[in-house]
Amino acid sequence: MLKGLNLTVVVTGGIAAYKVPDFVRTLIKAGANVRIAMTEAALQFVTPFTFEVLTKHAVLVEGQAYPDPVAHIALADWTDYAIVVPSTANTLGKYAHGIADNEALSMLLALNSPILFVPAMNEKMWANPATQRNIEQLRLDGHTVLEPDTGFLAEGYEGKGRMPAPDAIFQAVQAFVALDRLTETLDLSGNRILVSAGGTTEKLDPVRFLTNRSSGKMGVAIANVATLAGGQVTLVQTNHAVGLPVLPGIKVITVESAQELYDQMHAQVADQDIVIMSAAVSDYRAANQADQKMKKNQFSSDEGGLTLNLVENPDILASLPKEGHYTVGFAAETQDVIAYAEQKLVKKGADMIVANDVSDQTIGFNSDENQVTLVTTEGAITLERQSKIGVAANILAAVQEHKK
Repeated sequence: MLKGLNLTVVVTGGIAAYKVPDFVRTLIKAGANVRIAMTEAALQFVTPFTFEVLTKHAVLVEGQAYPDPVAHIALADWTDYAIVVPSTANTLGKYAHGIADNEALSMLLALNSPILFVPAMNEKMWANPATQRNIEQLRLDGHTVLEPDTGFLAEGYEGKGRMPAPDAIFQAVQAFVALDRLTETLDLSGNRILVSAGGTTEKLDPVRFLTNRSSGKMGVAIANVATLAGGQVTLVQTNHAVGLPVLPGIKVITVESAQELYDQMHAQVADQDIVIMSAAVSDYRAANQADQKMKKNQFSSDEGGLTLNLVENPDILASLPKEGHYTVGFAAETQDVIAYAEQKLVKKGADMIVANDVSDQTIGFNSDENQVTLVTTEGAITLERQSKIGVAANILAAVQEHKK
């Protein structure tokens, strides 16, 4: 997704700046070309030399030597995408009003490239009407602003304003690039979106269980992209997906079994505009779950084999109400992928089925890449192989188009 892109990271004077070198390393490991601009206030928290060592390039700082005589223009011309992290209230306000009183802000004003702002500040500063007006102005000007996280602040108490973890920002950058690459703008503002993710787990006893190989990466990618595109997202994830980076602002509910997933999807579906059933649901569960660990002689047959008494799990996608929202289901198949997806479209009453061939071990389950076909009553469209973030953006763009 980021390989070969020229990314400029602008570091401003917030205490969260000490986390930025780790984020920069992640961008470089992903194949991006990275350069750095810093405000003078940022120098109090991290040194330019740290970034010079990581990026192998000079850092743009007010009053310091730079290889090009017109430094801010040269860096602006080089940049494909800019990420301002952490974005202080001061820098946000200045940029929103066209103020360029340092090299970093001058570079940003000279950009013709998309900008992702990652605010980090005290919760009172974030909630201030002036800050919110500046955020709104940035969005009206076509820039993307990642919501800050809620957590322990530098002031010693909990609140909204904390910079998201570097791995979450990395997911946001990928989503940001994927959205920019779409042929039409994806705007989910005002849309409530319900997404499920991960493989369910069905206990046989306190030790053993039935499950599948779904990691939840596809569903979480959809939730992250939808959030960055302005959607109000509820993510019902299984314990398989716990630990995957989720963007701030997403309501996360964690479940384990198919029945728990069924209950939560039905509890959350009311008033949703888009429902995306990405989770891989176990078809069967134990008829009688044991309270204690079962011994071999309790369930082995005379021939020495294992016999399990299983019952069918509820069909969540088919059972969900379809009125008032656009419904997307997934079909993971190993043969006749399109034919099975077309059958599932009718059987489940969905508006779209996302079909993928999981017989290819290099994509799909647990992979960061996927290749899918979008099946609707209008036909089938096969997307190119790409990152799951890119697939997520294309799925949501197709949903936006079909909802019109």
